[in-house]
Formats: sequence, C-alpha cells, structure tokens
Amino acid sequence: MGRGAELARLAELCRTSRLVTLHGPGGAGKTRLAREFASDSYWVDLAPLTDPGLLPSTVAAVIGCPSEAVEVALRGRKALLVLDNCEHLVDFVAPFVVALLTRCADLTVLATSREALDVPGEALLRLGPLPVPDAARLFVERAGGAVPFSPAVSRICTELDCHPLSIELAATRAGFLGISEILERLQDRFTLLVNERGEPRHRDLRSTIGWSYDLLDPAEQALFRRLSVLPGGFGADVVLGSADLVDSLAAKSLVVASGSRFRQLESIRLFAHEQLVARGELSATRDQVVAWLASLASTYASQAFPTLDVLAPLDAERDNLLAALHWDPSFTPLLAAALAACWRERGQFTLGRALLDPLLDVDGPHRSTVLAQAAVLATDVGDGPRAVSLATSACSLDSGVALIRSTSRLAGALLAAGDAPAAAVNARSALSLARRFGRPFDLAVCLHNLAYIALHAGDLDEASACLEECLPACLSAREPWLRVGALHSAGTLALESGDLSAAESYFLDALRFETSHLARKIHSVEGLAVVAALRGDCGRAARLGAATARLRLDWGMPPRAVDPWDQRVREALAQVPSSFAAPLTEDEVVAYALAVPLGPLTPRERDVVRFVAEGRSSKQIAARLRITERTVESHVDNVRTKLGLSTRAELGAWWSRFSRRTGH
Repeated sequence: MGRGAELARLAELCRTSRLVTLHGPGGAGKTRLAREFASDSYWVDLAPLTDPGLLPSTVAAVIGCPSEAVEVALRGRKALLVLDNCEHLVDFVAPFVVALLTRCADLTVLATSREALDVPGEALLRLGPLPVPDAARLFVERAGGAVPFSPAVSRICTELDCHPLSIELAATRAGFLGISEILERLQDRFTLLVNERGEPRHRDLRSTIGWSYDLLDPAEQALFRRLSVLPGGFGADVVLGSADLVDSLAAKSLVVASGSRFRQLESIRLFAHEQLVARGELSATRDQVVAWLASLASTYASQAFPTLDVLAPLDAERDNLLAALHWDPSFTPLLAAALAACWRERGQFTLGRALLDPLLDVDGPHRSTVLAQAAVLATDVGDGPRAVSLATSACSLDSGVALIRSTSRLAGALLAAGDAPAAAVNARSALSLARRFGRPFDLAVCLHNLAYIALHAGDLDEASACLEECLPACLSAREPWLRVGALHSAGTLALESGDLSAAESYFLDALRFETSHLARKIHSVEGLAVVAALRGDCGRAARLGAATARLRLDWGMPPRAVDPWDQRVREALAQVPSSFAAPLTEDEVVAYALAVPLGPLTPRERDVVRFVAEGRSSKQIAARLRITERTVESHVDNVRTKLGLSTRAELGAWWSRFSRRTGH
C-alpha cells in the first residue's frame, strides 16, 4: 500500500541491473515489496540464519541442489534469486553474491537489507516513510474498520514517522483503545506497539530496532545512543562523533538524511535514548551538547550585530537549543537569547518574547545579552516603552562592543516609543562607539540605523550623508536584512524628496533579496503601496496596504500610532478607497508587488511615454500614433502629474526602469 512508485522502480531496476538491493529501516516494508514483485523466484529468508557458513547450503536447499552445486544449478538459467534480510550477514552475503553473478550470466539477485551490500554493480532502492495519505489509509485498513479517516489518524501516522510497521502495530490497538488514547500513549510507544502473534523480529517495535542496534560495533552503538539527545537533527560533523560514524549509521538505515543534515526517526531516537539512560550516559552527553551549543551562542553574544555566518549554524540547531535550554541553568540565558535571535530572523517575535521574559532578572554574565535581545523584540512588535526600559538596563551593564549593541537597541526603542530626537542622539552615540570598537560591518549597520532615524526625525541632510557613506557597504554585505533595510531607507529618502520613481525602484530592489521571513521586507511593500497611492493607482495601493496590515496583525507587529513610518503609510493610504479584490496571502504579496503594474497609465499614455523615452518629438509621436500634437502634449502632462515627474528626461528615465522590470 502506497508503494506503487517503488514497485515500478523495482521492476525497472531489475530489468537493467543484475543485483538490486531494497534497503531501509526495519519495518519499512522491504520484504513485503519484494514478495509483491518476485512471485516467481527462489526465495531465501536469511533472518533465522546465525552461522554464516551455512549460507550456501541454505540457498541450495531452496533451489533443490547440493550445497556445492548452487552455481552449476543456476548457470544458464534465467532466474531471480531473492535473499531476504541480509543485514546481519552483509560481509558474507556480498562475496557470495558476487561469485554467483560472475559465474551465472543469466541470474538476477534481489536482496533486502537494512544496509547496502556495497559491491560493484549494485543498484539501490531505498524504502523510506509512506506518504501521509497512504499511511493513514494503511492505518484505517489494518484497524479493520474500527476507525474512519480523520485528522487524528493522520497525526498518529505523522508521530510515527509514517513508518509502516509502527502504523500496523498501532492500528491493532484502535479497536479497544480508541484514537485519542493511542495518541496519548505514543510517548510510551514501545509498550503500546506490540503484536505477540507477529514474526519475531517484527513482533514489537523495540525488537525491530533492537535487531539493528545489536548489529552495530561498539563505536557505532555509542554514537547511536548519544545522538538521541538531538531531536533537531545534526550535521555530518556533529560534535558527538565523527562524520564516518554518521555515514555508517546512515548506511545501516539508523539515521536518515534530511537535506544537508541527518536525523533519527522518532521511534529510533526514543529507543536510542532508552539505551543512553540505561547506560548512565545521559548527563555526560547533555553536558557535551550544552558546551557545544554554548560555544556557538557565545560567538553570537560577542558581536554587536551577529552576521549570517554566526546565526546560520545556530538557526540549524533551533530545536536542539530548545531541548537543551534547561540542561544546565548557568547557560540557559545565553542559549535562550541565541534561540530568540534565530526566531526573530524568522519573524517569530512572540515566541522569542515568551522565552526571554522569565530570564530578564536572572543575574549572570549573559544578562545584558538577554535584555538587548528582549529590547529589539519589543521594538519589533511596537512595545516602545518596554523596549526603552529593557535597552536602558542593557546599556547600564555593557561596555565596548556590547555597548554598541545595547545603545543601538535603545535608539530603535526610542524611535518606536515616538521620541525621534532622543533616538537620534543614541544612534549617534552607537555610531561613535562603532568607529572606536566595532568592525566595518558594525559601522555600516550603525550608519544605516542613524540614517533611518534621521529620516523620521526630519533631518534629511543627515540621513542622506549617512546613506551615502554606508549604502555601498550595506549592499555588498552578505546579510539580506541589512541590504533590505538600507534599500528601504534609500527609498524612504527618495519618497520624502518627492522622487517617486527612485523610491519605487529602491523598494522593488529590496523585495528581490531573499530573507528568512517576509517581515524583513514588509516596510518596502508598504513603500510601494505609498508610491501607488501618491500616483493615484488606488487599486494597487489598497491591495498592498490591506495585505501588509493583515500580515502585521498575523505576526504580532501591528502598526504603531507613534512610529513615523507607520504614520507615513497611514496618511498616504487614508484617502484610498477600500479594495474589494481578493486578499493576498503571504506567498502572493511579494510576487504581486514585484509585478510592476501598468498602474495609472492608460495604454495610449504608455505608447506616448515609450516614444518620449526614445527621444521622439511631439510632432513625430503625433504622426506615429495618428493623433494631434496637442493630444500628445496633454498625455505627457497627465503622465508627469500621475508619476510625480517634472521633465521629459525624468519621464524617459522612469520608462527605462519600468520597461527593464516588466519587459515592456
């Protein structure tokens, strides 16, 4: 069930390869798939075989020949030999199969194993989890009609990693436990998932996994146990063991690849955790993981503004950070601040605030890091007074590079609280500190922060000077949030200067950068809504404005009454009639914003502008379009008014940018 694609692939591989190995974790359905495919074959079950020396005679008994005559019996015959459950005899099965295939030209071998035979010419077909719909269908069928399809059934299957054996074992309990009780008891799944009438290795989940565990060497077993403390997965270079050992466990289907990382399926992880606890290794393993995560978090805490190369490794360990938070209370504030920083990059402001709130009064070396991170999260959601209080406390504890961070956070908090002049004072202080103690990256960030604050304090000259100094560095930085922020500030400056075309161009460029969350770009989407409103394109302005307002509410960052940018957006959109167009989803809003509209220009006006951009005179345009010169001039005047432009040269420059983006 749910293996139609794998069955077709198996048939294809057996047509083109003489050795095919079905591999995957125990209980994935390897034997069942092989039986479905190989109805006419010599079938040899190796599971009961404990003496490798009996391998030839076991195969011979199935074929019906003496043990020394297996090759003779198969030579010249077009046959399929299935060797089921090879994992405990891989080192002996591999050379045996190679010898058979070398001497029997018409023979095909299909092996099932929890790891590959690793011989030349072997084609591999891995069996992983079932798709969720098929897993749910399997559960319902094996439950014998005791339960219908439901979201709860799908949840059970997901909790069990859509692993076929686990699902079948759980389904046998549906008749007398019920779905809700099965869900509750999945934390004790090794007691729950038992079938005394089943095949010995598949009679219960613990036995199935234990069979694979017992085949590992001591070093593999040790790493297998230790990995159970990492529910968020791990990289090949995991601190608990070598990359070679991780690869070895993956080859034996005891860890699975997940993108560039690996993870243990949840049932396997719980089994490994049982073994870790039983051996008394839990505390030492947790200490090792905490030390490793704390080293990553310490690098984050030592920077005024963490860079991507510091945050990316932490972001990959989000679930592990969450698991390790309380293993060593002395490191809890540091790990919590780092996790909150990762969540902030993903727009999860509320989660970060809830995590840090209980730690704000905890004394220790990392208190200012917690306070500064809590301050920026409060700023993000518009809680200006709270942000000011937190950032002020952080400043009182900091010096050097850390003071750059906390002073900069205080500047942002003051702006959110509506005190732009005080925000500018602190932004200048942060900039001064960055020139003394910071890196070039810190300097670029502080320059940009001052530019943004100066814009909203009404000092366009200071904003322009700061942007002129920092914009090249911001745009060349690897951090998307800084590029996006700088482009938005440049667009805002152009907006305040009345250059709608330049503002639109900057806002559009900001949207083209990939960021970890749309919240990083929401201000530039709002900027495009303002541009559209000022040009009279009410439909576009209303649709973008409605989308950004709804998304802000979804993210817990509603517009703020005292925030200068939010005021600018609110004023521009106040006169725009409500739009009855279908609302934009989070996935649609950037695509819609980037699809530069034909906007307020009519098709005839677009034709006129295109010819103006080509340098044609009004007389030439009139002749080309078969209209009067007076009509041409009227169109030009109307377009300049709509777009906020003054001259034909500006009109030509606008069309150049417009056509480059839209292909007109």
